[in-house]
Amino acid sequence: MKTITENNLTWIDIEKPTQKDTDWLRVNFNFHPVTLSELIPSSQREKVEHFNDYLFLVTYVPIFNEKKRTTTPIEVDFLITRDHLITVHNESLEPIKTFAEKCQNNLELRNKYFGSTTGHIFYWINEEVLNFAERQLVHIGKNIQRIEDGIFKSLERDMIREISTIKRDILDFRIAIRPLHRIFESLTRKALKFWPDNNDLAIYFSDLLGDYEKVWNEIDNYTDTINALESTNAHLLNDKTNAIVKTFTIMSFITFPTILLITLLQINTATNPILGRDNDFWIIVGLASTMIIAMWLYFKTRKWL
Repeated sequence: MKTITENNLTWIDIEKPTQKDTDWLRVNFNFHPVTLSELIPSSQREKVEHFNDYLFLVTYVPIFNEKKRTTTPIEVDFLITRDHLITVHNESLEPIKTFAEKCQNNLELRNKYFGSTTGHIFYWINEEVLNFAERQLVHIGKNIQRIEDGIFKSLERDMIREISTIKRDILDFRIAIRPLHRIFESLTRKALKFWPDNNDLAIYFSDLLGDYEKVWNEIDNYTDTINALESTNAHLLNDKTNAIVKTFTIMSFITFPTILLITLLQINTATNPILGRDNDFWIIVGLASTMIIAMWLYFKTRKWL
């Protein structure tokens, strides 16, 4: 449990909560038992609940796993009273650690973050979350660039799996970050009710919505780009396949008359005009070659080759 106090406001961060932590919260705060029961285990869905003397919020932070190449939403619970803000999460989170370090190492920033209400603390924590989320998108941009390079280096088949992986990653990121919009929007409406003397908080929460839209628009751009690349890759693969089929078809047409001729000439009958003659082998080879060249010239003049 980590605690930072400034300007009569306190932030408490609880990582990997235990029953001892929830018991401590029950003794020291007037939180409803149902609220505390949702801290262990996690609640599994976003929410904004407004009680008489506190707010309970469930939000998510998108975390990218480089090994598995997947993005997972990690839950962060906020218990907000008028002089305390408590964050509860089951994993170490970079944006929370960054916020804590800034508060501990910079008095000026701590005074700024711990403004006149706990709503200001919530705003600055989620600014870190959104900045972190935007940085998480960098790997998607790099992978898209790599796919684009691969497509135009004739690696279309190798890119099929890569495109599918990126599309899954974008979908996972969407799922992870989508709840934040509903939470920020709801909090913007409820801010004046919970902090009636701080009209500027609605502006802060609206700013969070704007920052969220920026991240969401970036995801949309990546979605459009990867869809366009997938379409291009499919067209190039289709063109290659058609070219191969065309080549084999033409080869079949060129060689079929020759094969038919050779088959007929191999029939051992008394009336066979070539079999049994001197140099009959070379006569057959010459006829076959002549037919192949004739067919090739025909296809060439028709511009099928």
